[in-house]
Amino acid sequence: MEELVISVSRKPRRSDVFLLRLMAVLGVLFLLQGILFSTAFMLPCFLTALCYYWYRHASKREYEYTLDEESLKIERVSDHGRNLLYEIPYGSIVLVCRPDSDEAAPYRKGGAVRVKKEDYTSYREDVPYYTVIVRDEPRMLKLLMDLTPEAIRLLRRRNRETVRISDTQ
Repeated sequence: MEELVISVSRKPRRSDVFLLRLMAVLGVLFLLQGILFSTAFMLPCFLTALCYYWYRHASKREYEYTLDEESLKIERVSDHGRNLLYEIPYGSIVLVCRPDSDEAAPYRKGGAVRVKKEDYTSYREDVPYYTVIVRDEPRMLKLLMDLTPEAIRLLRRRNRETVRISDTQ
């Protein structure tokens, strides 16, 4: 009946932009050297262009969260299609809270509980992100996600005791 889809497009990091520009400059330099000096520089030019193309597509990240009747799905969307990363039943969610809250303290780095951390945020500073702790037998996962107020309300309706966010935040 009720399905909510949230699309998250990850902002490129400064290191990604720097690497792409460096590869483009090196490709042009190798091409010019291949034209002016020796054709032996054409192979590094081709390899640099190939690395540029691969890295540009590999560094582009878009995620889609789907909250339906029985589960939360996280998919990676790329030019090649969709890849389902996680399908989490609402009963497996242990905690939904702000990352700086006291409830998330045991799950932080160096905390009492060891968890595997997965980051599915957009890296935008104006978008709040939340910590979602999931019990995925035999381990636990810490998912960082950009959740909208509608998504939080839907999670609260499905599993009230796990959502520890006040309505004023």
